[in-house]
Amino acid sequence: MSFFRQNATIISGIGASVLLGSGLTLLLVRLNSISRDLRQLAASVAKLRDEVKDFQDKFTIRKRRRLQGFYSVTASSGDDDDDIYQDAYGGSDLESLKELTGEYVQLTENSTVGTDIAAKDIFKQTEDLFEGSNDDKQLAYELLITNKSKISGTEEFYWRLSKSAYLLAQIFNEQGNPERKKELLYEAVESATTSLSLNEQDGNAHKWYAITLGSLNEYQSTQDKIKNGFLIQEHTKRAIELMPSDPSNHYMLGRWCYSVYMLSWLERKVAATLFASPPTATIEEALDEFLKADKLKPVKWKENMLFIAKCYIELREYDKAKEWLNNASKVPIKDANDKEAQVELETLISKYG
Repeated sequence: MSFFRQNATIISGIGASVLLGSGLTLLLVRLNSISRDLRQLAASVAKLRDEVKDFQDKFTIRKRRRLQGFYSVTASSGDDDDDIYQDAYGGSDLESLKELTGEYVQLTENSTVGTDIAAKDIFKQTEDLFEGSNDDKQLAYELLITNKSKISGTEEFYWRLSKSAYLLAQIFNEQGNPERKKELLYEAVESATTSLSLNEQDGNAHKWYAITLGSLNEYQSTQDKIKNGFLIQEHTKRAIELMPSDPSNHYMLGRWCYSVYMLSWLERKVAATLFASPPTATIEEALDEFLKADKLKPVKWKENMLFIAKCYIELREYDKAKEWLNNASKVPIKDANDKEAQVELETLISKYG
């Protein structure tokens, strides 16, 4: 009996070992499975984090450029997400916001940052963005539109919105979207008109009304073009009176003079029929304004230099025209207007250069 009991004990021990081994194997399998699941979860979290970051970069906290000394203020819809961003960045304390250099921070309606302070800061950032890339210019437009309910009570907001819509229209034109371009140009004129209605003593309001009104030429009849021509001249001259050192005002008046000088015979007949005193200008007047713009501009301006050359061509001073054409061609291309100017420059250089 002892033999059987001893063997039974041995068999029982072997069975226990087998069971223990099976248990350990099962445990290891489960641990490996859990480890694999954790790695997959970590990868999913990392992917989700990247997607959230991309979303924030596009729509919420954009670090397009470092704006030293600026803090950013954008309007809030009052949603929970806005409160989350508030908490994440330490609330709406002014000094905390100033430390967030270059970031666009969502503020709630209860923000302690005053409307005037917010407006000044947004205007500063918008001006910087206007000088940046296409993405920066689009961000400037979004920044103004988003904050319209908070800071739209002044002419300064509306002429900047007009400028922003105009710049964005050029981008859509470059991208082959003429419908959106047209919408934005009419929007730009409307904003400039509002700016003028709020303060007729603001030179930028006159300036952007003249620029945006002139941009509608391709959608208008000859009669409307000539009619608006008087308004463009009037507001451009007023802008020069209020801001005589702004080179773009002189450039605009130069373009007006050049366009009137270059009117076709038919357009002149229409103007004479519709108006007792049709618009008149000489090529010398146009050249004078373009040269003033060139003198006032701190950096070389390809488009303005092109028109100086075109004026010298009309005056048959071909040596001067050739010099301006060649110098203008060397100026780096920065935007869509420069691209168009470069095409015309190369055509004229092949003929006169």
